[in-house]
Amino acid sequence: MEFAIVDIETTGSNNSTDCITEIGIVISDGEQIIDQYETLVNPGEKIGWYVSKLTGITDEMVANEPDFCEVAHTVHRMLKDRVFVAHNVNFDYNIVKNSLTKCGLDLPHKRLCTLRLSRTILPGYKSYGLGNITQSLGIRLVNAHRAMGDARATAELFHILYKKGVDEIMQAVKSNSREATLPPNLPKSAVDKLPDTPGIYRFYDQLGELLYVGKAKNIKKRVATHFTGVNTIIKRGLLERISDVDCTVTGNEVIAALLEEAEIKQYWPTFNQAQKSQILKYAVYKYFDSSGNIRFAINKIANQHKGLLQFPSLAAARNWLIRKVDDFQLKASLCGFEAYDNDEVSISEHNDNARKFLRKYLLDEPTIVWYGKGRDEQEIGFVLMENGVYLGYGFVDVQENISTVNRLKDFLVNCHDTPQSRRIIGSTKLNKLKKVVVADKCNLIGLQ
Repeated sequence: MEFAIVDIETTGSNNSTDCITEIGIVISDGEQIIDQYETLVNPGEKIGWYVSKLTGITDEMVANEPDFCEVAHTVHRMLKDRVFVAHNVNFDYNIVKNSLTKCGLDLPHKRLCTLRLSRTILPGYKSYGLGNITQSLGIRLVNAHRAMGDARATAELFHILYKKGVDEIMQAVKSNSREATLPPNLPKSAVDKLPDTPGIYRFYDQLGELLYVGKAKNIKKRVATHFTGVNTIIKRGLLERISDVDCTVTGNEVIAALLEEAEIKQYWPTFNQAQKSQILKYAVYKYFDSSGNIRFAINKIANQHKGLLQFPSLAAARNWLIRKVDDFQLKASLCGFEAYDNDEVSISEHNDNARKFLRKYLLDEPTIVWYGKGRDEQEIGFVLMENGVYLGYGFVDVQENISTVNRLKDFLVNCHDTPQSRRIIGSTKLNKLKKVVVADKCNLIGLQ
């Protein structure tokens, strides 16, 4: 078996968008170097000043060098039928793989991470970064942060690892082992213990800081996709920071989605930026005027009066309500937009359409309970909405005698009613739970 020990320099550190500026490949049989290859590459875009300062590679240096597709066949020949090896392998592997794919070539899937192997075979060192671990082992790192300099140092490290732990290396290289696909600081044992059930998962750094919260129909499979290039979290630096993962089983996807949304709002994880929102300050309220017409207004949220839906800003609330005026043909003057009223919608039409609008968004319904599979066979998971307001979710033992909504509330995890939670509950694609409309809160038929 032969190994291709690879190091690359790039225009940045995002394996989805950055391009290769230099590649170094050392071929080894595990004991000695038998071939090597290196070249600068013209990335076709500017190199960031911070990268140039780190590597010494400038735009002028690569201006007359070949682009990657011109060297792709040589790179492919060096890597073909060999195990891809690198320090923090996923970064180098994914960029090389993406670059070869753009040139119509593939890349063998077998790979090894010398960072992960070092932690296993050479325990007890303070740091396993390439510069630190090579220094600790007396390996001379020449031309650090240049492709061939780092590749040769990694090759020497790999030879030490091969000599001390060939069995561990052979086990890791097996096709059914996903060891090399994991982030460099994440123990395989933490991933192995994840369940194949719906729920949420959380990534943490080495200090215990929450980095990311996600939901899944199958927690173990979903977590794996973050590390294999399928639906990867495209966030710079995340994979390098992950040191632990845990999960909460929910039994069904709806509660998983609601719990994910609640935890993002509560903890604001660093890499959930796209799903974060500001503190909810404004709400859309419904009331009846002296003539009995349905009116809508936007106001700041009061302590005990959360309104129909809450928003982080006045502009967000206004934009949402304006769209509903158009979508449902509401009378603008009865929704706080007098300047936009053109009398095309009558008051009676407005009232009829307002009721349709409220029913569509579950804003004026009686109490509703959705229920389905819990965290195990002895539980039922449920979601509760009362008088058009989402109250939360919970779990109840199948043996419990639940005859009233008030009794069900004893098992409720209280949550905020937000536009996102409303979309989750109203999603026909996601919400497959059974639905019970409760006309009489004192007479709730037992959930089955």
